[in-house]
Amino acid sequence: MTLVSINTPSSPTKALRQNSAATRKFTRQDARAELRSTMRRKATIVTLEEMMKDFLTPLAKGSKAIPNVFTKVPKFGSEKQMYEYITKTLNESDQFSRVGMTFVTTGYKPDKNDDSKQTIDCGMYAAKLAPQEEYTESGEESRRMVWALIELLIECKLDGVGQDPFDDSTEGGEVTAEKRREVLGQILSYVELAFKYQQREAVFMVLFLGKYARVVRFDRSGIIASEKVDYKKDGEGLTEFLVRYARLGLAKRGHDPTAFRISPADPLGEKLKEHGAAAAEKDPEDHVQKLFNQSLDEKWPWWKLYVHDEESDKTKWFAVGKPHFYAGGVAGRGTRGYVAVPLDDDGEKIDSKAAFVYLKDAWRVDHEGMEMEGTILKALNAAKVPYVPTLLYHGDLDQSTLSYDRWTDYHEGKTRETCSLKSHQHYRLVVAEVGKPLSEFENSIELVWALVCCITAHEQACAAGYIHRDISAGNILLYRDATGHWAGLLNDWELSKEWKGGKTQGGGRQLDRTGTWQFMSVHALVKKHRPIEIPDDLESFFHVLVYFAIRFLPHNLADNLVGHFLYTYFDDYSDGAPGFTCGQLKYNAIKRGLIDITLITGSGDATESDKEEPLVFFQPQSASPDDNDETTEDVAARASHPIDDLISDILKALQAFYAKDAAKKPKRRALGNTAPGKLPPSAIAAIEAELDQSEDDSEEDDGAESSSPKAVPTSVSRLAAKVETHAAMRKLILSHLRREGWPDVDRGDDKKPKGGYVPAKENTLVGSVIPTGSKRGAQDDGESTSKRVRSRAA
Repeated sequence: MTLVSINTPSSPTKALRQNSAATRKFTRQDARAELRSTMRRKATIVTLEEMMKDFLTPLAKGSKAIPNVFTKVPKFGSEKQMYEYITKTLNESDQFSRVGMTFVTTGYKPDKNDDSKQTIDCGMYAAKLAPQEEYTESGEESRRMVWALIELLIECKLDGVGQDPFDDSTEGGEVTAEKRREVLGQILSYVELAFKYQQREAVFMVLFLGKYARVVRFDRSGIIASEKVDYKKDGEGLTEFLVRYARLGLAKRGHDPTAFRISPADPLGEKLKEHGAAAAEKDPEDHVQKLFNQSLDEKWPWWKLYVHDEESDKTKWFAVGKPHFYAGGVAGRGTRGYVAVPLDDDGEKIDSKAAFVYLKDAWRVDHEGMEMEGTILKALNAAKVPYVPTLLYHGDLDQSTLSYDRWTDYHEGKTRETCSLKSHQHYRLVVAEVGKPLSEFENSIELVWALVCCITAHEQACAAGYIHRDISAGNILLYRDATGHWAGLLNDWELSKEWKGGKTQGGGRQLDRTGTWQFMSVHALVKKHRPIEIPDDLESFFHVLVYFAIRFLPHNLADNLVGHFLYTYFDDYSDGAPGFTCGQLKYNAIKRGLIDITLITGSGDATESDKEEPLVFFQPQSASPDDNDETTEDVAARASHPIDDLISDILKALQAFYAKDAAKKPKRRALGNTAPGKLPPSAIAAIEAELDQSEDDSEEDDGAESSSPKAVPTSVSRLAAKVETHAAMRKLILSHLRREGWPDVDRGDDKKPKGGYVPAKENTLVGSVIPTGSKRGAQDDGESTSKRVRSRAA
């Protein structure tokens, strides 16, 4: 078994999905594969009786027995027959209509507001909010899926074994058959959408598998699934679950009790639109009001949320629209970021005097050594650390992940230390600053200055006792400082750790990575068990600089090759004995002090004197960097951009820093007093003829060679020092920033492929690994043929 570092992604695929910096095109098949990966060893199988005892309200004493609705289950010839039978049978029972619930078939039409175009077979809805009745030309019912309103997910599969995503006989219900794994990825993708469009702490699903069924509960830590029951022979238990679930209140059905839906037509909804319009009229160019007005998207649910402040012990209310940021996934933090409007103490009216704020909603990792982000920001604010968010309110909500909390109850004899799940706690944080993405920098000066600001923030945070450990493109924002100028804001401190004496403190239990794959240092990617140190985060700042420079500034790489570069330098990985480690282009750039794009461009051949083509940044040819009618000769003749020298100097310093690794390693001592190998006479003659005897006599005896590490040359140490401390790296950058020649206009259009990049090796493999006679091909995503046809036609 391969051991995976606690600080590095178990696979780079995870990192690709978890941040927006990834370049590789992500298909539905990829997304489902990754969802499976994130849920590995996170499922627990229990009896249906245990699930009902733990998650449903007990029946009142003397209650009438719930009649079994599955008394005449036919033999099904298709999934369509299954879900039509299920919805018809359940709706004919008055057990559901009397509590205002109905079951709806939605296997044909996807949610018109969801770009993924995925739809589940059927589900339970509140009758007054159920999808509208629609019919096909042949008169068959065909309602449209609504992810924001579904109460209970129901998926049907014909094969009770071959399409079962869980296995009662294995630990954690793990399945190995590919078809069964595909179904697991499929249902996880449906659960992900329920989490996305609703405010939930848990999602319930019923899986019908031929004549069998399972009840499954998902939360941000893992899965609890019931054992498979034969509802055709014994449907009482499944009927009881469905009826008791329908009787539950919203919170018991998995909804977040601290979130309240706002209709755009409600008085508060109307006031939010008026508030946004007034802000736009007051300052049409203000990025904050623009973000807020963009969030008032009526295709998305709007919410009233509260934060129970840890410091004041008071409840603060806010109104939000569509999230400005959403992390996705099922297991994990599920982070959402909102531009929010403060409300009054009763949560009914907009606080007209209050400014827009930024509200972060997340299921934070809650293990020993992991502090709340607000606690960290409070300490940084108290230490007057500049260029970090200003804490307003924060606090835990009364919601934790029950799949983790009850894990030891379901695993008799096992301790909490052996649990493969993380504990997650629902948490909200409100800060004063509403930043904009660093990708919106105006020119290279603004980009570089933002990084200088954040290096300063990082330096002073370390002095105050915290190291960030997740420097990335998404965690550096732009905001207007007290002078009204754009500056950098170092955001997202949730993965930071206490820093004392040049070391991270505490042994906080992290089962996965710390950091964002694309921007992690070479040391962090290669030396997987090595704690993050200051030079690692400083190197990450450099990778952020390269990331935005290659996307927006003029250089010698053709636009159509930028996707290839971004994938190879940032997303790629090497798959060796230790598992997934650093990609070769980033590794070689740091080790050689040069970003060589020869293998991307294909330039040069063996007859040319220049055997490599380094990445070079140029001055823009005109006032508009996108007016690009230049020939290759024109590009070669262009003047160098000041950022080119900056990148080159940082690379040389990083090269020197990594050269110290080799110097630290002692030479291996050769064995002494060993006889030479037996050589044939012809070899001896060649040695005597070719080698200079005098040189041989002057060589030292290998067996006497010192095993001590070599001393690092002074010149190397001096160069490496430029990227070892904040002050030295800041000085290096500022020395370049004060030079002449920085253009006011050098930002062009984004060269990152909008549809994503598909590596050439994947293009080749898709066609080569699929047998000629197979009709399923690369498009198969685990759904039945009929489902795929319906979704595509909708």
